[in-house]
Formats: sequence, structure tokens, C-alpha cells
Amino acid sequence: MKNWFFSLNGAIALSAATLITHIWRGFLDAMFVLPTDFGDEGLMQLAAVIFTLLFVGWAWALLAASRGSRRGLIAAFVINSLVLLAVPASWLLFWCPAECRAEAGIFNLANSLNLVFGLLAGVALLLQFRASPQLAASGGGQSHV
Repeated sequence: MKNWFFSLNGAIALSAATLITHIWRGFLDAMFVLPTDFGDEGLMQLAAVIFTLLFVGWAWALLAASRGSRRGLIAAFVINSLVLLAVPASWLLFWCPAECRAEAGIFNLANSLNLVFGLLAGVALLLQFRASPQLAASGGGQSHV
């Protein structure tokens, strides 16, 4: 398990799990938050476009990183970090720390999973920066940390 965590495949899998939990969170936002907090349909469409671009960019970064691209690895780390700070951490610290709407339980589950996977993915991706340039270029995936 330790070797998997330190491998490129492990880092990509953890980041993909973070992406999946964030997509789940995006669906929850579309069902519960956007219609009540942003009644304007134009704002909801803008939010949908932003979410879509974020998800596509993240998927591209993971695909590029899995093929050995250092830029893809950096992009995956940056997107993972931004999402980690923007959504689950801020939800738990600022938006809904004590009392929320009735559906907050499922939001807390989605955010907690997103936070755990995001932290693990961030560490695993960060460790890949220390991998030798030859392994990163070849896509070998094993880091000698």
C-alpha cells in the first residue's frame, strides 16, 4: 500500500477519487444550492459551465499525468488544491460549521470524502514532484522517495 501511495498511479487514482466526489458535490449543488441561493437562471447556467470546465480540465490533467506529462501533474495538483480549499474546507469552516439546512448531512458526507481524498491526493501528487525527471518523462510511475 505504501508503494502504491508513492506511485504515480496511486496519486492519479486518489485525484480521480477526489474528482468523483467533487462531481457528486456538484450534483448536490445543482439540486439544492443553486436553485435556492441563485434563482437567476443565467447564474445557474454560468455555474454549470464553470463546473463543466473544471471537471474537463481536471480529467485532462489526470490523463496527461498518467501519460507522464509533468504539466499534467502540476495542473492536477493545482486544480486539486484549489477545489480542496474552495469547496470542502470552506464548507466545513465557514459556510456550514454548525447548523444548516436539512440536506446538510449529505453535503457533509460529500465534503468530508472530498476533503479526505483531496488531502491524500494532494500529498501523493506533491510527492510525485520529487520523482526523478526520467520517470516522470517516461510515465513509469514509481517514485523513489
